[in-house]
Amino acid sequence: MAFHLRAALRAGDMNSLSRRRIVSLVAAVLLLLGLNLWMAPKVALRESPTSFGVERQGYKAAYDLLLELGVPVRRSYVRPDAILAKGSLWLVSPSFLNSDLRDDDAAGGALLQWVRAGGTAVVFGDPESDWKRLDIKRGIGVSGAANLIEGDFALRARKLDVADLVHFAAADDKPAHDKARVRLTCDGAPFALEMPLGAGRLVAVADGRFLRNANLGSDDASVLLVDLVRALGSPVFDEYFHGLVESGSLVATLAGSRVILPLGAGLLLALLWVGEQRSWPPRRLAERAEEPAPSIASFLDALGVLYARARDPGAAFRAYRAGFLHRVRRQLWPHGEFSERLLLERLERDRSLPPETRHWLIDGATPANESELIRAVRAIESYPGIG
Repeated sequence: MAFHLRAALRAGDMNSLSRRRIVSLVAAVLLLLGLNLWMAPKVALRESPTSFGVERQGYKAAYDLLLELGVPVRRSYVRPDAILAKGSLWLVSPSFLNSDLRDDDAAGGALLQWVRAGGTAVVFGDPESDWKRLDIKRGIGVSGAANLIEGDFALRARKLDVADLVHFAAADDKPAHDKARVRLTCDGAPFALEMPLGAGRLVAVADGRFLRNANLGSDDASVLLVDLVRALGSPVFDEYFHGLVESGSLVATLAGSRVILPLGAGLLLALLWVGEQRSWPPRRLAERAEEPAPSIASFLDALGVLYARARDPGAAFRAYRAGFLHRVRRQLWPHGEFSERLLLERLERDRSLPPETRHWLIDGATPANESELIRAVRAIESYPGIG
């Protein structure tokens, strides 16, 4: 009978261990999967033509350069008319200037409205830009010479190594109502125009490709960037017109973020743990379930009976008392050795020591029979100074 009982217990332990291993393995796999997906680089963003892009068409190098120079550069993810603070908003090849996309006059109108309210918009175009969406009617041309940039926004002449650099039409080709000031020229042709609008101003740079990662390290591209910051103020790079928009709610943010992966893995792990608890309840022996729970009272009674069976309550009590004092000494001074006399002096000064405990432990009283021995053991074990 005992053999079969031990075998059943070992089998139950092995099954429980196997279940724990399965749950632990599943948890580890889900955790590693979540961490891998969470830490994986966002390839689409790294390849985008934005201030996050690290490929040739991006301009993260320009953003990082200004950060290293101590310029308080930032990014904006909201419509320009939602920006409360007035500042220098830089739009590098914004989507509404792309002539291949649908006509988005509303986007250009929102930008012009923000400028009229007192903002400064610096818009960098490219060879495909449709400037009419910002009410700029000038034509464009392509430089075939030295790409020498000069003007008020540059401390000195800067050279750009960009093939087929775009510039605006010359002054004699501009519309009669065009009051724009030419602030930079490219080989003598207008390259950067400044137009006052209401309380703000619009600065249009014909070709912003010199800001891209592929071109920023060539010739004077990075120096011209610093010249523009000096002339126009610390930039806030617009990412709204590149499709990077802040989510409007926490649920939408989590749903569109990689944080949903570890959260989902944690939820799945919790469901697996709940299922494991419900499908594999801990086994208990039926005969053990009917036994009374252990208590200090049963322990003391059993201890007193064992000592009483020695037929010498006094000797049994002295042996028990010596063991109790040894326990107290080990608890109070675990790394030192102190005599019994010092321990008794300390216990005697303890005001929490009950009178009956003091009688048996300090005063040297000895029980004369079994009932006194049990009472003495109860009194000593009830001392609150030892756990």
